[in-house]
Order: sequence, then structure tokens, then C-alpha cells
Amino acid sequence: MIARGGLAAEDMVALRQLVDAYAAAVDRRDGAALLALFGSEAQLRVQGENGPVESSYQGPAITESLATLAGFHRTFHHVGGAVFEAVPNDASQATGHVHCLAHHYDRSSNGPVDLVMMIRYLDRYSRGADDRWLIADRQVVIDWTEMHAAYPTRRVIRREST
Repeated sequence: MIARGGLAAEDMVALRQLVDAYAAAVDRRDGAALLALFGSEAQLRVQGENGPVESSYQGPAITESLATLAGFHRTFHHVGGAVFEAVPNDASQATGHVHCLAHHYDRSSNGPVDLVMMIRYLDRYSRGADDRWLIADRQVVIDWTEMHAAYPTRRVIRREST
């Protein structure tokens, strides 16, 4: 997490909590929690690297983005590095560049698999009326994907010889 351009430490913490809360809401498929992180006129756009926008959601329709995860048994979004910057001459606006590894676990007919997406979130944030940071615009850029075999956990109980 890198501060630039006049963001106070508490703003940095709040912005990081915001992007982490987004990942948690998506993984829980919690539409109400997801929507609470966006401003009323916010926009969410999804695209492949350097490609056209494939999906776009605005306002309350942002919860519809969760439908794209319905085919997966579960997901795990790990938010990595984040760079936040204040918008010059506007203390109520900031931008962010956030990295994420998103794991999508699926129980396919050929065995369990993990679709991993390397994602960049290109964000614009604004302070709400209650002085809380919200996502005003999120561009989800999927840089590349990988598919791996996934192995379900198994409990192995070892009995010690006495």
C-alpha cells in the first residue's frame, strides 16, 4: 500500500479496507454488502486486457455482477498490492490501482479445477455524505488466466505408535 499525493494515513487504511471488503463480499456472494461499497451512481466494468468492456453494471445493478460467479463452487479473491492517490485539489476524491489473484474453484466432470485470474482494479473513489470512502468507478481488467487441477482437502489422521 503506497500513499501518494496528500492522502492521510486514515484515508489509506479506509481505502484498503474498502478494497478488501469488496473481495470478501464477492466471495460470500453478498449483494447487499457489495452494493454498500459503491456510491449510488457508481459503475463497475469488466474487460480483458486491452479489450473492449465485456460487462458493465451501474448503481443497484452492480449486484447482478455476482451472477457471473454462479457456475463456481466457491471463489477466493486475494487482494495484493495497492497504490492510492489523492485527486489534486479535491479531498473527496482518490484513485487506486489494485492487484488481485482471483481463484475460481469448480467441480468439473474431469475433477476439480481452479481458474485463476490475474486482475487489476483501476478505481476511482469518492467520500460519501457520511465521510466514508466508496467506490465511484471500478474497471476490472483481467490480464490473464490460468487453469490448474485442484485437490480437495482430506483429513489425514496419523496414529502415533506408543
